[in-house]
Amino acid sequence: MSQSNAKGILTGATRQLQARWEETQRAWQDRKATEFHETYIDPLTRDVQAALRVIDELDLLLQQIHADCE
Repeated sequence: MSQSNAKGILTGATRQLQARWEETQRAWQDRKATEFHETYIDPLTRDVQAALRVIDELDLLLQQIHADCE
């Protein structure tokens, strides 16, 4: 799997999760929902953003390695 493919899959899955979570929040608006959001959704979102940055960095590094080997 290429880095861009992995990035696309991760981005799509994250967007789908966010859409489902927004849908869920319309019906679930108590303290536990806030706690769930803070415990799971926020950290996951931050981790995905960090992973996407690393994927971009790896892609650049691999491009440089490929260019150096030519």
